[in-house]
Amino acid sequence: MGRNLIIFITVIGTILILFAFSLNHTFPRSYHHTFTKTTDLSNENIEGLFLNNEFYSEEMSQKYGKKTEKSRDVTDYDYFELKKGIEVAVNKTGQITRFIVTDGDLGTAKGIKIGNEKKDIIKVYGDKYYFRSEQGADIIGYVDKKREISLEFWLFGEKVKFYKLDNKSMK
Repeated sequence: MGRNLIIFITVIGTILILFAFSLNHTFPRSYHHTFTKTTDLSNENIEGLFLNNEFYSEEMSQKYGKKTEKSRDVTDYDYFELKKGIEVAVNKTGQITRFIVTDGDLGTAKGIKIGNEKKDIIKVYGDKYYFRSEQGADIIGYVDKKREISLEFWLFGEKVKFYKLDNKSMK
């Protein structure tokens, strides 16, 4: 009886583990950031701006104008539209923690733009990505563990609809 119980528990445990891994596309970003191999994203910027740049700097005001009207009401972050197609999240200390890009003319450091296909992304960024789903989108994400940042491509119908460049602090 003891041997049959051990076999039964082992089989059930294996089935549960396989089931959990088959659903990993629905796990939160933090799960994927932990288990995805690192990709160098050190060159990723949006119009010369990098994550953790000071949002309330004179340089930002000169380039985009002084921003006071928030584009979203979100706890812990202030969102501002820099210009049509570029939105940023700013933390309580004034650092940029997220870029959301919908501008079809604005590519990533490696040239991926809105409208590119999944295969284009993998061709230039490589196969060290995670896959998840959220809000009806398929998402391919890359993590730079050294810099604690990530780049996510939100796909609808296999094509990039927008992309996000995030600091690890973003939830």
